[in-house]
Amino acid sequence: MKHFFRSLPIRNKIFITFASVYVIVITVIGIVMYVNNVNEMKNQTQSMSKVLSTQFSRTIDLYFEDIERLSLAIFTDSLVQDTLSNYEKDILYNDISIRNSLYPRLFNQVYPQSDVAAVTIYTDSGTVFDYEKSGDMEVRYETEDPEWVKTLNGTNKNQFLLLPTTEIEQANGENKQVVSLVRDIYKIPQRNKIGSIKIDIDVTIFEKLLEMDNVDELEEHMRILVMNENQSIIYDHRKELIGDREVGLNLPNVTENEPKDGTLSWQSDSYLYANDHSDFTKWDTVVLIDNEFIIYERNQILLFIAISGLVAISFIGIISYLLSYNITKPFNGMIQKMRRVEKGDLTDRMKLTGHPEMDVLTRVYNSMLDSINKLITEVYQASITEKNAKISALQSQINPHFLYNTLNIMKSISRVKGVEEVAEISESLSDLFKYSMKDLDKTVRLQDEITHIENYIRIQQHRFRDRFDFSKEISQDAHQILIPKLLIQPIVENSVNHGLKDLKVGGHIHLKAFIKEDDLVVEVSDNGQGMSKETLEMVREKTKRIRMETDTEGIGLNNIAQRLRLMYGYRFQIEMESEENKGTRVRIILPTNIN
Repeated sequence: MKHFFRSLPIRNKIFITFASVYVIVITVIGIVMYVNNVNEMKNQTQSMSKVLSTQFSRTIDLYFEDIERLSLAIFTDSLVQDTLSNYEKDILYNDISIRNSLYPRLFNQVYPQSDVAAVTIYTDSGTVFDYEKSGDMEVRYETEDPEWVKTLNGTNKNQFLLLPTTEIEQANGENKQVVSLVRDIYKIPQRNKIGSIKIDIDVTIFEKLLEMDNVDELEEHMRILVMNENQSIIYDHRKELIGDREVGLNLPNVTENEPKDGTLSWQSDSYLYANDHSDFTKWDTVVLIDNEFIIYERNQILLFIAISGLVAISFIGIISYLLSYNITKPFNGMIQKMRRVEKGDLTDRMKLTGHPEMDVLTRVYNSMLDSINKLITEVYQASITEKNAKISALQSQINPHFLYNTLNIMKSISRVKGVEEVAEISESLSDLFKYSMKDLDKTVRLQDEITHIENYIRIQQHRFRDRFDFSKEISQDAHQILIPKLLIQPIVENSVNHGLKDLKVGGHIHLKAFIKEDDLVVEVSDNGQGMSKETLEMVREKTKRIRMETDTEGIGLNNIAQRLRLMYGYRFQIEMESEENKGTRVRIILPTNIN
């Protein structure tokens, strides 16, 4: 076999080698894809059903928490308390009077709950007041208590029960399926039993609570059940088993240490299931997906991979043959070109031969030479750019000194000429530039930052005259605390440029700094135009962003927050208060120890 392979022409060798390798690779890839896709499909289906069961269960809990609050509202109603506490049996007029009094109270309580079908209040003497939402309120008498009353007698006084789904007959003669919440009513504050209450909820509420978005493909293979601990079906989204008892769906006990999903057999079929047990309602919300869906999806994956694999193998076989046939012709020419490149000649290019496969290699080869030439050119240009950058850096070191010297000359000339105001502005501006144009990544004393702010304010007050005044209140122990450079001045600048921009006179900016519980607190407040609630919330959110942003208008609050986050981690706070037409207060709280 080895001798036979060696005796084959190189064209056949290339074809057999390429074709064999690709067939093996595609086969392995197909098997791996099949296994992974089947497992992924099962996992996604299981995950989707788990999310759906959990979401539905939580929604049911929230709804029945509202129903429990409704029962407590009726429980604690003064009329209900007085009626049941002082109820006298066998007085018909008294029962009619109570009915007429209870009806508007229950109507007001129940009306917002559109899915409450009826409310029944039981006295301890057997009199029952039935309020039906679609009708009126009736009085009837029972000789025996319902079974659930006996069950409630053995429970905690604060406990309620949820009864299985049953049918009730309405005043219009129609039957309606309901699930009921029952609880005892106790006299307040003595806590002795004076009656019971039953609230009937239309089971159609579950259809409203169930959200089945993005499960169209699964819906025909899916079954969603809500059942109690006795395997009674509270709700079936197919509406086939509602109210059934003991349906034989044997779920594993759901605990923290046991799975809430897996596979099970029910009614001679196999299902994937996800179960969420509610500690509030004591119900299990179960999502079942029959095995036919898994088999169908698995076959679809297998068919797709098989067809794709056959197409790929056929295509690769043809390509391998053509490639092996055409490579042998221009092979020698390619070797000669490569030998020239090896000697350093990068100018000679290959010409297109008219063979598609070879032309691809030709273009790649020519493109490679072009890229090498381009890279050589870019390296050369980068070297020149680096030299220019060094020259620019030297110039940037000279220009600030030229600026400071010019401002000092302006200050000296102004004082000689007696123009003290110009001299003061020149001096403040010179100090401001000296402070701002170096060592921005270092910390400075709070006193140095305040001096810088005073220079800025002095220039702005010369500019705006009497538009605003500035005051400060700095505790003595805060002067030497180290803070990031240019931390406070941008906030003061915001007050001038934004907060006070529409004021002609009467503006005020107040700077306050003090030590509180080993923290430095810095506050900048103004009496300007303030911000709306929406704008204030947007600014607050901006300061919480972790991503660094470029602010072309200056160092904004978000960049201040980023600088503080880099230096202090999360050991700092930025608080903002603002009200339209009343002003803004920005408070920064920093640890005094940054190590």
